Amino acid sequence: MYRALIVDDEPIALDSIEFIIKNNLSSIEIVGKSRSGRDAIEKAYNTRPDIIIMDINMPGINGLEAMRQIRRINPEVRLIVASAFDYFDYAVESVALDVDEYLLKPVRETRLVEALQKVMIAIDERRERVRREMAMKEKFELVIPVLETGFINSLCIFEENAHELHNYCRLFDYQNTGGFVMVIEFGGRKEEGDRNKISAGIKSQKLYLNYRDILKSSCRCVVGPMMLNRLVVYVSDGHTEKGFAQKAFASRLAKNFLDRAGVLYPEIAIGIGRYYPDVVQGRRSYHEALRALRMLCGGEDDCFILHVEDIIEDDLADTADYEAIFEGEIYPAASAGNTSGALLGFEDVFARMCAELLPDLELLKNKVVLLIVGLGKRGGSAAKKYYTVLGQVIEAQSPERLRSICTCYIEEAVNQIASAKQKRISILIARADRYIERNYANEITLEDIAREVNLSPYYFSHFYKDETGVNFIDKLTSVRIEKAKAALADGHLSIKEVSAMVGYADPNYFSKLFKKIAGITATEYKEHYGK
Repeated sequence: MYRALIVDDEPIALDSIEFIIKNNLSSIEIVGKSRSGRDAIEKAYNTRPDIIIMDINMPGINGLEAMRQIRRINPEVRLIVASAFDYFDYAVESVALDVDEYLLKPVRETRLVEALQKVMIAIDERRERVRREMAMKEKFELVIPVLETGFINSLCIFEENAHELHNYCRLFDYQNTGGFVMVIEFGGRKEEGDRNKISAGIKSQKLYLNYRDILKSSCRCVVGPMMLNRLVVYVSDGHTEKGFAQKAFASRLAKNFLDRAGVLYPEIAIGIGRYYPDVVQGRRSYHEALRALRMLCGGEDDCFILHVEDIIEDDLADTADYEAIFEGEIYPAASAGNTSGALLGFEDVFARMCAELLPDLELLKNKVVLLIVGLGKRGGSAAKKYYTVLGQVIEAQSPERLRSICTCYIEEAVNQIASAKQKRISILIARADRYIERNYANEITLEDIAREVNLSPYYFSHFYKDETGVNFIDKLTSVRIEKAKAALADGHLSIKEVSAMVGYADPNYFSKLFKKIAGITATEYKEHYGK
């Protein structure tokens, strides 16, 4: 159904238009009739019509002014003007007000019906567009929690994921990908043990949607899933202030959550990491938030919110987050097969560890074990000997011995990682080249080869060029031309047949390409080298 309001200061005109509508368009409901602009504005506000048929020359507020005010309260309403005056100024004003039709009185029945049918089609199209947009929005709302879980996992767990994180940000429509991490823990105070963590996790899981709503209403953020009794939140709210202003904003945000969520579950602690301008650095903020949270949960006071920059460094020599330091300064170079970079990073980190942890050699050993195990896990089979190295670490009697053990292990592990990586690269390149050799006569796309080696087309394109020095199109062209040379030298096939045989449907294009690469035309090549 469509709701219509008729406005005209002449009763006969009102009745005439109403009669035409009722006799021809049963799907239109007349929700009101007005004889002045003021009354029309009031009725438009109260009845919310889809269509208004408006006269212009009326006492008091005229039709143009009435339409202007109605547009402000109902931008989607469709307007049809029915006027006895064919003035240019009226027409210009009507265009400015986005009037659908301008009809001259006396209004002919067929003309009014056509105008209304046109407007009804436009209304249907808008309603269908809105319906589709709402359906899409509802579907996206269902998918968002899944995407946010993937984002938080990628941020906190997976490595070498810059491209993936930026893809998530595009899905979330984040123009500025910078932000910081808050880690929220329910229960879990040091003296209460693991049983309280499990109990808190069960209760918090039931309240998860409430926590999520509180966070979403407070800032622009990505809320991860409940992980036992913890909730990881990435805040990307456009607050790029540095120093105290940014820290104050983050702390206010945490305090707001604490006040509102504390009504639901009173035992809450929140650790906050630094703001970083790129989401890729969010992993560092995550580790900083964990560090702040550990200080809260291990402390004896009643503080429930801690920003990493509020930690007094002199009191934390034995609790520095070396796992996060390894993540930033050693593991990336090792994963890339950069031996010198990994060793330089280790030398710097080891010097800091010695300065902060000695003379407690056992504490230094514990941190070295973290490094060895972390590198071993990331290196997989390429660094599988770390169990043997751990024994050497335990038996070490001096920092110098620990340094020597680590240096040897890192050098060997990184070399093995680089060798394994190069082997995988060689396998992928060989597989791609075999695919080209087998299918050069067909129409091959970048997607076809990428699917064969199980890489994304975008990544494969850059990967192949970086590793071979040529892009895949140049490689395919080279193979085709070499096959064409062999066929031309055989002498049994025409240029057209050779062109089709190597995958070119257009002989003229093949001939131009052949001359560009071979330096002579296909005909000259056949005459010179043919049997």
